[in-house]
Amino acid sequence: MVSHGAQHVRSQEGGAAMWKNDDDSNVGRSKAQANERYNQHTHPREWAIWKKVDKNRDGEVTMQEVRQMCRKFDATAHADVLCGILDPGEIGKVTFEYFCKNFPAVHMVRNTARLKMWNRTFGLGVAGNVAGHMAQAGEAEAGASAAQKTPAAVFTWYAPHPYTVDATEKEVVGRLQRFPVTNAVIELPHSLEGAGKVQVEPEIALYVDVVYSKDGNSVERLVPRRLAAFNDCSIRELEGSDKLSQKKNWGFGSKGISLRSFRVHSMSKGTLVDKLALTSYVKRGSTIHQYSVNAAARNYLMFHDELLEWIIEQINTQKNTGKWEEIFPELVRSDYPTSMWIALGAGEYTEWGATNYLQRSDETLVALYNEDEHPNGLHDELVRDLFRGGPSRSGVLALHQVFV
Repeated sequence: MVSHGAQHVRSQEGGAAMWKNDDDSNVGRSKAQANERYNQHTHPREWAIWKKVDKNRDGEVTMQEVRQMCRKFDATAHADVLCGILDPGEIGKVTFEYFCKNFPAVHMVRNTARLKMWNRTFGLGVAGNVAGHMAQAGEAEAGASAAQKTPAAVFTWYAPHPYTVDATEKEVVGRLQRFPVTNAVIELPHSLEGAGKVQVEPEIALYVDVVYSKDGNSVERLVPRRLAAFNDCSIRELEGSDKLSQKKNWGFGSKGISLRSFRVHSMSKGTLVDKLALTSYVKRGSTIHQYSVNAAARNYLMFHDELLEWIIEQINTQKNTGKWEEIFPELVRSDYPTSMWIALGAGEYTEWGATNYLQRSDETLVALYNEDEHPNGLHDELVRDLFRGGPSRSGVLALHQVFV
């Protein structure tokens, strides 16, 4: 029999659910102690994922929300196993403390799903596709003309290894072979010697099918399929680096891409791409700062089919010179990837964005939006709601990340 003033409390401690009797004061102290040990500041990475999963923002994650996360990542086959780990007693929900203690399982499911979606997908970037951006980023080459009409070059930020049985571990996890993309966190390169001054690079990412020539000696066509919001996060200072790509991929959590995307069938003038614009914000503490100016995609130095043709030419002919590297040999080493995400170029920073580099616990928002639906850009309340993890909005693709 339970004494007066006590209640049944279901516990997730110890890896299994159990019933125990606690009086109200003990329960309160236990929760307070847990909140001190497990919170946004003590576990920022786990908190960033928790916010993504807790869709109704009620402070609890239910197993239904865990299953929704798995479906979003096309990982429904893993849902039963993950729910069994997070909720062994079938309570129907999980506390943040228990979520943190079992976070390796959450991370494994999410990362495995990403790798499945990115199987045989290459990562390419366009450098200098916005007038003045490379100068703001400190990457402009001596003698570069302000009147330049084409981007500077292209670079690789992810080159998947084919994982043959003969590959060495070093080959599989080489510099460009490390999978860098997330949608919730950015790992600041604290452990990378000589790295400093990290900035968000808000970009439009274009997903294409890659068509090779019959002889396999060149890329023949790039077929547009989707557009997404992308964070080509970059190191501005890196001792000993001589290639731009060395500042682009420092391992998992170097990049970010929105889970939602716009479907496209063409990059030609007069299609959806002419209506799209890009912007970004950084939240530091309780203050939200606009990080880059609102930029219409049609104002890139090169855009539409002309840009695709130029990218194909660069892939096939770019040489290993200066800060640039050959691209096509990397495609061959990756066993001819059948698809590619191309970051089309970063926009111009605001005055605050140009002079403020990322700090731990900063949050960033990269948004790609349809100007027909949002002719005046994103209003302040919408931006605040997107930072809070609010629901998807029509005509907006949002990428919200926490820097850890």
